[in-house]
Amino acid sequence: MKILVKSLKLVALLAIMISCGKQEEEKKEVIRPVKYQRVAPGGGIKTRSFTGTAVSGTETRLSFKVSGNISSMRVKIGQEVNKSTLLATLDDTDYELQYEQSDAAVKNADAAEEQAKAAFERTRSLYENGSTSLSNFESAKAAYESAKANESSLKKARKLAKAQLEYCRLYAPIPGKISSVNAEVNENVQAGQQVVVLSSEGDLEVNFGVPESFISSVRVQDEVAVAFSAIPGQSFRGVVSEASFSINAQTSTYPVVITLEDPESQVRPGMAASVTFTSRSDHPEDILLVPAQAVGEDESGNFVYALVAEEDYYLVQRQGIQVGPLTSEGFQINDGLVEGDLIATAGLQMLIEGMKVRLFEN
Repeated sequence: MKILVKSLKLVALLAIMISCGKQEEEKKEVIRPVKYQRVAPGGGIKTRSFTGTAVSGTETRLSFKVSGNISSMRVKIGQEVNKSTLLATLDDTDYELQYEQSDAAVKNADAAEEQAKAAFERTRSLYENGSTSLSNFESAKAAYESAKANESSLKKARKLAKAQLEYCRLYAPIPGKISSVNAEVNENVQAGQQVVVLSSEGDLEVNFGVPESFISSVRVQDEVAVAFSAIPGQSFRGVVSEASFSINAQTSTYPVVITLEDPESQVRPGMAASVTFTSRSDHPEDILLVPAQAVGEDESGNFVYALVAEEDYYLVQRQGIQVGPLTSEGFQINDGLVEGDLIATAGLQMLIEGMKVRLFEN
């Protein structure tokens, strides 16, 4: 019986080992991705594209100048408005009361000023006739001047109260579309708190960043082609309106702004855009150029790693080349490559002859 149990255990162990071996054999071979470039003439017309986002050229964040409770919201997101359109109102009960009190105070001050003026005129007449003392004259004059000052101060307070009452109504300063509503009816808001965002129509820009290697090629007033993934098959004309002199520390790129000329109503703020610069190279059109980082060197000379297509992968193949001058666009290739060859452009130190790789797609 013991011999039978041991035999069964041995059979089970052998079965597990065989199963593990089969699983290892069935594991799919890992094929690493590699950045690549197709060899092409470096001369003639060149293009370079960057991704960005459409934004409104004029975006106004609107708020009330006084605090209060929102009594009405007259607009919705996407609504078109004209200049001076009423957007929202605050409950103006308290401000109305303050204005009425200020107005009453001004009326009382007017009456007091008239009385003080009349008293001063009588006292001055008596003083000029020698019928009253200098001290009475000076007292009447001081009382009149004080009444005038008090009236002036109360009129300013009434003016402020009236302005605060008017501030309870929020109007559109320019025509455009409502892009954001950030408050609701019955919500209490503070002075300066953003309530509505208004974007001007027909004034669209595209913001994006370019690397330091390309910023020197960007000039204000350069014309570019702009395409939007949400609007396939169409291209829009744009002009460089701003090109930053300093780098953005967060993105490590130089901010550039493109102004769209005559954009259609389909283009809206927030859409992803592709901006394409087109220029002519200084090199002849039949010169082949490859990036400097794609060229290696060993005891046999300069080389690149060519990528040879197989069924579902690519084989790395060392390809000897003869290089010419190093330009701002890369090495000039005199021999060893032809137009259309695929070459690896990064991580050469990790590649070896005969390695299986796949193309890295951004």
